[in-house]
Amino acid sequence: MAWIIATIWPATDTKEKLIALHKNWVRILRLNCSHATYEWMEKLFSTARKVEKELSNTFAFFLDIKGPGIRTGDLEKPVTYEKDEKFKIVVDQKLVDNPKTMFVDYPYLLKDIYVGAIIRVDSGVFSIKVVEKNKDHIVGQAMNKFTVISKRHINLPWLKIKLPGITEKDKEDILFGIKHNISYVSLSFARSAKDLAELREFLYKNQSAHVKIIAKIESQEWLDNLSEIIRAADAVMVARWDLWAEVPIETIPSHQLNIVGKVKRKWKKVIVATQMLETMMDNCIPTRAEVTDVFYAVLQWADYLMLSGETSAGKYPIETVEVMNRIIAEGKKFI
Repeated sequence: MAWIIATIWPATDTKEKLIALHKNWVRILRLNCSHATYEWMEKLFSTARKVEKELSNTFAFFLDIKGPGIRTGDLEKPVTYEKDEKFKIVVDQKLVDNPKTMFVDYPYLLKDIYVGAIIRVDSGVFSIKVVEKNKDHIVGQAMNKFTVISKRHINLPWLKIKLPGITEKDKEDILFGIKHNISYVSLSFARSAKDLAELREFLYKNQSAHVKIIAKIESQEWLDNLSEIIRAADAVMVARWDLWAEVPIETIPSHQLNIVGKVKRKWKKVIVATQMLETMMDNCIPTRAEVTDVFYAVLQWADYLMLSGETSAGKYPIETVEVMNRIIAEGKKFI
């Protein structure tokens, strides 16, 4: 039977909400280091330990570290780009000369880019076509209207990224997590099994070999090297949000089916994640399509189903978990 992983943030960080999650069979709590501060996590760990003592049971903590991601810059206010609008993209913050100039924090972008390449922003929700390449900037053309806010993730599906597997910030986050007895850690935007090996070595050096490593399959590069990634990891996540920015969206279901099958044949754990009950962030019931999505993930023998925004920032976090539990129970009848 599949279990639920819940992402924790202000929608679920109180004692009452943690108790409600536990009563609904949530045993793994995900902390997203892309957003969470140490101060907030300290308070959460303290609250969770009190809940564990009261319920005479425990939570396992899953630390999702940022990894070598590429992002846009900080903005004073959101910037809206109209469809077909052209604007400059720079890798030097000093060259941002107007609000529409987009800063990207990948230093090799100008060297590696080519005219006609597609840059995907916010995991593919906003697409930009490169129409001109210059010495200190490129010119992009918006392929759709979109409003960009600070530090949006960039996908470059055509490029092998030249960044370290684990950043210094990642190491700080891991050490913080070790101090609070985390059970799982995942590395976002890693590019090869070597990155996982580097992460495992870091855990060993810090007396934390017991911490399990989750490989997030979220790039074409990882799909190409799936077998070696499965061997290098303790568990695998089908990270559908960023994956769909790198592959045609219609192929996501077949990729999920393939990944889950390969992981299960190696007797390792597999997680299916992202937008499982997304509409329940604002509505008290999910769509029929979402129910079917969860149901078939159960039939595929996924070990865990992960809730992200639904439990971290949604209006109905506990109701979402209750609905997911009912779908899981229904799917179990057919296994």
